[in-house]
Amino acid sequence: MAVFVSATDENTDGHDFFLGGLIAPEKEWSEFFAPVWQQRVLDGPPSIPFLHMTEIRSRKFREKYKLSRYQAEERIDEAVAIITQLGTLRAGGIDLNSLHFRQEMKEIRFRSKSGGIKKYHPAYSCFNAYAYALLLYLEKWHPEVEKVDFLVERNGEITKHIQTFHSHLYKYWKIKNKPHLARLVGELLHVGKERIPTQAADVLCWHIGRARHPETMDNSDIRRYNLLIRIEGFRVPLDKKLIADLRKAFEAASI
Repeated sequence: MAVFVSATDENTDGHDFFLGGLIAPEKEWSEFFAPVWQQRVLDGPPSIPFLHMTEIRSRKFREKYKLSRYQAEERIDEAVAIITQLGTLRAGGIDLNSLHFRQEMKEIRFRSKSGGIKKYHPAYSCFNAYAYALLLYLEKWHPEVEKVDFLVERNGEITKHIQTFHSHLYKYWKIKNKPHLARLVGELLHVGKERIPTQAADVLCWHIGRARHPETMDNSDIRRYNLLIRIEGFRVPLDKKLIADLRKAFEAASI
């Protein structure tokens, strides 16, 4: 069975929001990517429990694990090399203006699985759009795909409600009379920082987020970013017209 796994992460500066992911066959993640990442990025010496960009750039984190600034930079370089050298790895992403989105959606509410009434967060629409674009992309370029599982790092309430929207994907494709896409919807797994695919997604999303403000990037950041954006895949902006259309659709189902 050709199972693909998508690991996603998100990045925002308070104005722009990006949700992105890295996609590969499950066997590629487990049999090649994860062991190489473990050896070249995490094991050291000195070893670190995970690589997340915010932490590894923190002096407190580096001192805790006896990692020099130079060693930290080496680990990030290794991570980017592994991501960009896995030939079957693909990248995907959704962009939106979160300020405009919140303004458009400020009166819209939905009912969560627990029964609570919630506001729409940009992550929810970005996840839906990402899943939609990903299934279409895989159907076109990887017709061997039989199922797609999603790995999402635990992030409190946001992760919990993404589960609600994920549960609607199968019904959505059935309503749209696309059962061939509905059958591709696999599991949504909430994982911790120790899962290597989501660490890789963090590296991708951090660099894309940092590129919004190039004045904050050093030469190493720019070099790594230029490598990461060459990965084949898709990137879709949710523009103002599409957000307006989403608002109208959500109004009809709003609480």
